[in-house]
Amino acid sequence: SKMSYIRRTARAASGIFSSARALSVPIRTQARSMLHSSQDKAEFARCLFSIGQQRRSFQHRCSVRRAEAQEQVKESNAKEEPEAKAEEEKELSPMEALEKKVEELEKTIEDYKEGEKESQDQYTRVLAEMENVRQRAKRDVDNAKKFGMQGFAKSLLDVADNLQRATDAVPEEKLGEDESLKALHEGVVMTEKTLHSIFEKHNITKIAAENQPFDPNLHEGLYEFECSEREPGTVGQVVQEGWKLHERVIRPARVGTTKAPAS
Repeated sequence: SKMSYIRRTARAASGIFSSARALSVPIRTQARSMLHSSQDKAEFARCLFSIGQQRRSFQHRCSVRRAEAQEQVKESNAKEEPEAKAEEEKELSPMEALEKKVEELEKTIEDYKEGEKESQDQYTRVLAEMENVRQRAKRDVDNAKKFGMQGFAKSLLDVADNLQRATDAVPEEKLGEDESLKALHEGVVMTEKTLHSIFEKHNITKIAAENQPFDPNLHEGLYEFECSEREPGTVGQVVQEGWKLHERVIRPARVGTTKAPAS
């Protein structure tokens, strides 16, 4: 058969290699004796060149035979696998072959179902992630619209404080004595009212502090003082008004809180 032919070819190639090795020994011995007897270096060089050519030619032929043998082994294996499979199928009865085909189809369907389930799960995850990204982006846009002017509003709070100090610094009895002072005071009061109306328009509101329970989220406590008329921990004095932009505190109210009198 083909396998026995391949084995014979391999044994023949091995024998050729052995013969070549045996043949090369006397050739090398003869070349050495030629060099020692006549000292003809040119002839010795030609002899070595001829030996090299013969050796390379022989190696090339052996490589070709080895490659042919390997290729034949591959072809034989490739032909034997379908034949073995066909023989296995021939051994099965038509009903058994049908049942085997059905099992293969059921396994393929199960694989498709698992792949579909995994794809559906990935699709659901992607949709959820996209929704989360959309919600975060919407929240960021809303916050930017609501609190984008926070820095500017916080800067205007100092203007509101100065206007309030200006109106509080003028005694009421002085307003009736000096008409120019009265006109200036009225102008400052009107400016303060206009500024507060602008604040309300943009949802900038004062934080209720006086007579309110102390809240660390809204108030900044500066000191405590004894007071028997109010509950301990109540805001009794407001040093500086606090403000909010929408629901965010942009400046807490600076306050003094009450404590129980010493017994």
